[in-house]
Amino acid sequence: MKQLFFLFLLFALSPFYSRAQCSIYVSDATGAFGAGYNNDNAPTTIQECRDVAIKACREKGGTNCVVMKESYQSGWWGFANGQKADGRNYFQGIGGASSKSEAEAKVRQAYREGGGAGADKIPVYTWYAYSNPK
Repeated sequence: MKQLFFLFLLFALSPFYSRAQCSIYVSDATGAFGAGYNNDNAPTTIQECRDVAIKACREKGGTNCVVMKESYQSGWWGFANGQKADGRNYFQGIGGASSKSEAEAKVRQAYREGGGAGADKIPVYTWYAYSNPK
């Protein structure tokens, strides 16, 4: 009976523990960005993801880097940075896609719907975030 109860708890609580972590920081002033995520299936905290993302944003010349998207969704993530028609920097990110191509398509669609210029020509960055947080 103990074993059945333990298995029940394991399956009941697993959604709370099998989450990925990803944080994306951007700088509207410079267009710089950085992402931090669990990319090696090793235990990672959300704070570690934040630290990596803000450091990368600053190293690329970002000033006043702020969080653009942060989530616990596992799967493929996509990110695009470009500009609006008036020349302002514009960012878009999605998470939790089932494939790399789906992530790219979804981020381009969100970018286009949000008013981003040249959605079909801008580079899209994709990566996989594992579910293994500390």
